[in-house]
Amino acid sequence: MKKIMGKEMMIRVSIKHSGVLCFFAAILMYNTGCVCSARKELNAKNKEMENINLALHFKEKTIADLLDRLSMKDQEIGRLADELQSARVAIDDLKSDIEKLREIDVQVEEKKKEVDNSIAESIPRPVPAGTRETEPTPARAQNDNK
Repeated sequence: MKKIMGKEMMIRVSIKHSGVLCFFAAILMYNTGCVCSARKELNAKNKEMENINLALHFKEKTIADLLDRLSMKDQEIGRLADELQSARVAIDDLKSDIEKLREIDVQVEEKKKEVDNSIAESIPRPVPAGTRETEPTPARAQNDNK
């Protein structure tokens, strides 16, 4: 009977081992499914990270371009500010020159009036039509000779 019992035990042990094996096989299958879904999630996350990195790189490039443009605009503003300052200095110089020219113009007008007055005084006045010119008197002759 020992042999029969031994076979029964072997069958029972085999059945027990088969149950354990089935249990482990089920766990293995479940874990394999989990691993596959975890791998899919990991791949999706990696793809998402790549997309984020590409977007970040694009934004960095855009920011660098904007900073370059800002730098160029800043340089242009500096150049225009220098031109504006030069124009202000030129305007001030022109105002000063205009003021000097006005003073000279006033002086020229005064000299012109003086010359006109002296010319007017040096031109003999015509004798009124009602009086006749008589022979020169000795006093008049002396003035004419001078």
